[in-house]
Amino acid sequence: MGLAKSFKFALMAGVSLGAVSVEAQAQETQYENTLGIRLLRIVKGAGQDKVATDTPQAVTVLNQEDIENAGATTVGDTFDTIPGVTTSGSERVLGESFNIRGVGAGEDQADEGRFIISVDGVDKNYQQYRMGGFFSDPELYKRVEVLRGPASSTLYGSGALAGTVLFETKDASDFLQDGQTWAVRLKGSYSTNSEEGLGSTTIAWRPMDSAELLLTGNIRQGGDYTSGDGTIVDADFETFSGLAKGTFYLGDDNEKELRISYQKWLSDAENQQYAQTVDNTLFGRVDRNVVDEQFLVSWEDPFSDSDLWDLKAQLSYSNTLNEERNATFFSFGGPPVQFFPDADFTYKTLQGKVENTSFFSGENWENYLTYGVQYTNLDREVALRDTGAQPEGTDTKTAVFVQSEFTFGDNLTLIPGLRVDHRTLTPDASVIAGFGSASSVSDTAISPKLAVLYELNENWNVFGSYAHTERLATLDEVYDYRVGLVPATDIDKEKSDNFEIGFGYSNSGIWNENDSLQFKTTAFYNSIHDYITRNPDTTDTSRTGVPYFNIDQVELYGVEVEFSYDRENWFVSGGGSIIRGVDSNNFFSSTGHLNTVPPDELFFNIGGKIVDEGITYGLKTRIISSQDNVVTGGRAASDSITLNDIYFNWVPEKNGYNGIEFRASVENVFDVQYQEYLSNDPGAGQNFKFTLVKEFGS
Repeated sequence: MGLAKSFKFALMAGVSLGAVSVEAQAQETQYENTLGIRLLRIVKGAGQDKVATDTPQAVTVLNQEDIENAGATTVGDTFDTIPGVTTSGSERVLGESFNIRGVGAGEDQADEGRFIISVDGVDKNYQQYRMGGFFSDPELYKRVEVLRGPASSTLYGSGALAGTVLFETKDASDFLQDGQTWAVRLKGSYSTNSEEGLGSTTIAWRPMDSAELLLTGNIRQGGDYTSGDGTIVDADFETFSGLAKGTFYLGDDNEKELRISYQKWLSDAENQQYAQTVDNTLFGRVDRNVVDEQFLVSWEDPFSDSDLWDLKAQLSYSNTLNEERNATFFSFGGPPVQFFPDADFTYKTLQGKVENTSFFSGENWENYLTYGVQYTNLDREVALRDTGAQPEGTDTKTAVFVQSEFTFGDNLTLIPGLRVDHRTLTPDASVIAGFGSASSVSDTAISPKLAVLYELNENWNVFGSYAHTERLATLDEVYDYRVGLVPATDIDKEKSDNFEIGFGYSNSGIWNENDSLQFKTTAFYNSIHDYITRNPDTTDTSRTGVPYFNIDQVELYGVEVEFSYDRENWFVSGGGSIIRGVDSNNFFSSTGHLNTVPPDELFFNIGGKIVDEGITYGLKTRIISSQDNVVTGGRAASDSITLNDIYFNWVPEKNGYNGIEFRASVENVFDVQYQEYLSNDPGAGQNFKFTLVKEFGS
């Protein structure tokens, strides 16, 4: 795509409903969209709503403004300023996976089972070797919460050894101001390095007080990108994403909410690299069509006249499809030859969840008791090709959970919780034929936790938690039936014991009547017993023929820090993480290291603002240390990196300009050549980004 064509495409293809979404979000809290005060944003996913500094768990909230300012191509592009969280695999839209606190490699499909990714409460499941684990577009979302550590297993599912990522899609009310019946938002953006263009159109309509409708569509297209030393990385793509949502308010006072939504993301590309997690032609090329779609119906009734009921229920269907055709391998000295047969990989998930919160109180205490049930049925199918390493079957889970949040006086909060998941794995006929015989496997996982927060005074608090969770083996780990293997039906579940301790601080009017300072520090230790790993030697008599097996123990520990300071005309925020990983049996390496642990990192965002003009500007810096704690024969050591981005945002609210937004940034200002430790590709060199938005409505 040429420069002129891309620029025209980006600026003219967009349309998005009006009313500035930040105004709607700011109704929750005055700090929700202040760039320098992220730690005072409301956390929704850990239980009762509370600000991040008062949540006894490591959690970071990204809002609409963060996503817009990041100019993100993939959702992972927004995670650069979350301590303990990074992306792995590659920078391609089909090759990106997540790493949380040293868990997640992007190479082993089973690793996706160690954290939970949820969209509007719907679990997303995709696990394929040398493919990413989540296919979507950041334009669909207004909010992302990242809950680090296994304490989130209570509410979201056992086995979240690393944590949980909660995505929340946009609503019509985010664009409709008071009194408006319709709004339109047009957005176009362009990036110079890969000549990437985005066109986005959103329409919101409120036909009556009791109904709101949203329709949005996004087209994103880009070519290969260039690293700092001029290396061209094969990463061209074209994607479409869309969301249709209706929200209906029922009852005498419109307090009941019925939501019906459908969203879709697709990438249909010919002659792309077969391996998406690495820029390597060894695996050949393929025509690949990837589709991710989700249908959701949800119901909420707060029963405002009763403390015993605050009911939420949802039913969803999610399907991720990967169609591969014409996979060719460039043989030495000859024409291209067939590399892999054609194949369709399908993940179909049916999920239902019902939960209720009851409120109780006494003379000096309050209690919110949340409890519910969840059912999930994942059906994995492989058509046209018998891979062996991608076994077909069903994964059925039934869960009950309870979390009780006690507040005693003004100082002490206790949050105990318990979840029990029962899972059954059932192999498909192709798996049974591949092994000669294979039977279903059932097991139960138990996830208790206890979190405590004590407010020392109006500014300081300390907190700690213990969380145990158990991860049951996946279809891959039990039924991978490559030649010579037998089912790993006696494989043990992973068992994690996680301890956290930390403190938070929040104050205002420190050096100026309008300034505000917050910081939060969390130290964690996570011991994982019976860690499941791929069998590198199927002839070893101690584990003959099984695809995966258990090793004794893996330990992950570290410290995460976040801070923010804000005043009238400037702000500074930042954070960092130090993470270490140890294999107690030295299975992966004689050094005892793990190859999934990211290097130490610091990040800063220093900026200024002209409030009356709606202008913010600043510098973002990431300082990443070298990673020398590597596995022998595994991922290579990485050098230290310092990356700088500058940005300028103009979002005016004055009459005559309201509804216009302009954002510009320069990423990797000094054109640094680098490759992050968990990435298999070099990062992009200097890149100019421009975004223009027009909103209007009536």
